[in-house]
Amino acid sequence: MIAKFIKSFHKQIKLQNQILILLVFSTIIPIAIVGYHGIYTSTNTLLKLAQKELEEDLEVKAEYIEDAIRGIDEDVVVLSKTPPIDDIIQARASGKVNEKYQSSYNDLIKKLQGNFRELIKSEPQIIQVRYLDENGQEVVRLNSDGTSTNIEAVPEAQLQNKREAFYFTETMKLAQEEVYVSPIEFNREQGKVQEPFQPVLRYATPVFDSNGNRRGIIVANLSAEAFIKPIEESDFHEGEKLMLVNSQGYYLSHPESDKEWGFELGKDETLKQDFSPEIAQRILNYDSDRDIVNEAGSKLLSGYRRVFLDPDKKKFIAIVVQIPKREIFAPLRSFKLVSVLSVIISLVLVMPLGFIRSKQVVKLIQKLVEAISTTSHNTFSTIEQQEHIASQQAASVSETTSTMDELEASCQQSSQQAQAALSAAQEALKFTEDGVQAVGGTLEDMYLLEKRVGQIAEQILHLSERANQIGGISQLVSGLASQTNMLALNSAIEAVNAGEHGKGFAVVADEIRKLAEQSQKSADKINLLVTDIQNAVNSTVMVTEEGTKTVAKGVNSAKDTKQVFANVEGAVNQVVLSNQQISLNLREQVDGIQQVVQAMENINRGTQETAAGINQTKLVTQQLNDSAIALQKMV
Repeated sequence: MIAKFIKSFHKQIKLQNQILILLVFSTIIPIAIVGYHGIYTSTNTLLKLAQKELEEDLEVKAEYIEDAIRGIDEDVVVLSKTPPIDDIIQARASGKVNEKYQSSYNDLIKKLQGNFRELIKSEPQIIQVRYLDENGQEVVRLNSDGTSTNIEAVPEAQLQNKREAFYFTETMKLAQEEVYVSPIEFNREQGKVQEPFQPVLRYATPVFDSNGNRRGIIVANLSAEAFIKPIEESDFHEGEKLMLVNSQGYYLSHPESDKEWGFELGKDETLKQDFSPEIAQRILNYDSDRDIVNEAGSKLLSGYRRVFLDPDKKKFIAIVVQIPKREIFAPLRSFKLVSVLSVIISLVLVMPLGFIRSKQVVKLIQKLVEAISTTSHNTFSTIEQQEHIASQQAASVSETTSTMDELEASCQQSSQQAQAALSAAQEALKFTEDGVQAVGGTLEDMYLLEKRVGQIAEQILHLSERANQIGGISQLVSGLASQTNMLALNSAIEAVNAGEHGKGFAVVADEIRKLAEQSQKSADKINLLVTDIQNAVNSTVMVTEEGTKTVAKGVNSAKDTKQVFANVEGAVNQVVLSNQQISLNLREQVDGIQQVVQAMENINRGTQETAAGINQTKLVTQQLNDSAIALQKMV
């Protein structure tokens, strides 16, 4: 509902008029708020101040009553024990009240009257002090007009009997030193209310003889006017109402005098008829003896204070005061008048100035609207271009991100391949180290073989020399065999020549010739064998020399192979180190690419957010343009 009203307000009323209306409200509302706050604060302050003053006023009035009755109960108890009382009691008990002892008895009476007179002088509010015997007969009575100068002793002929009086019968029931306090009521003489009315408050205590027997009472009458009139004549607020109420709710004092002393005059005018039951109950029966009552919706601020007359707190006087709230809040009327005048003066001063300034503001707004419209149009075009660029950037970033993802995958694969190559190179390095060790072992064997081949060559040469020696011996044997054969032949010839004697020698010579032939044959075979051996030795020497050369070449080849393996080992080790570095580089590249991918994703998100922000700015700019158009229509 309010939203529709505001919308209609904006559409139907021109801006200048709106400004004037707002100016009026901005002038009235703050003043109204300040005024309301001031009134509220002042109301509470004045109310609290009035309550405090009312409490103090009630306390002062209560002190009048308390001062008037303070110590009276103790005074009557003291009087009941004075020597003249005892002497009078003894004289009356012994029958010495006749003419013979009249003078002495009168002296006792005068002494007691003197005591009563001193009490009245010290307590002027006491207007009557009496001593009544056990039959209610007044024995001594002094009256006062409320001043300490006019105190009269009542003659014996005018003394009365008060045995039917309520205060007498009640006091005679009390124990020693107990005090009876009567309600405040009109004084009665001869059973009739004394006129003019004289309200009194009685304090009475029983009198006992030395044997503890009751011998009457001492009664002191206080004039209630002694504290009622000062209270009635005390300072009042304008319109303030003061009431004194007894414990039954009857008025002892009231601004309307016909409501007073209803219980004595037969009128049913009580507190309960003029106050709500709640307030009447609080005044008469509430636990607290004082309170301030501020009823909601009531035009009066009420307060009460109870003053107790007896120690049992059964009899009391309640001081009730009512103050009209209009009097309490009277200072606020001038404040309200000033507030209203302030609003009127403010409007008179502000409206013309507001009208002039509103026209200036409207013109300024019109120029501002035109500038906003132009700027928003240009901004809208620029934002569209930025939106297009941002979209392209987002696409480029997305493609770059995809490329970086592929590059990351490629680097991951390269890293895996480099790791595999590193493992293979480490395995090749191990094989190369094994080959170097094997070539080293082979080289040592070749060195040993070369040494053994040299030794074989030396032995073969030595064998060739022995074979040559054997050949020489064989030739020598062959020569010896030839010579032997020649000798055997010669011996055979000689044997033949010798004849019979030479037969045996011929046989021997024949055998020697055979042996020589066999030796020749053996020598020839040996020569052949030596020749074969020499040929074989020569071939072996040649082969050994070739073997030695081959072994030397093998040693050189083994050395070269060892060097090659050493070079291969260094190269493979370098390959291993390079593969390790490549693997580390690829890992770093993968980490870097991942960071780049993350950064590109962040850039992509930022670009998307930028695009969204640009789009939002575009919408806001469009709304600004629409608002500018609407504002232009308004002004």
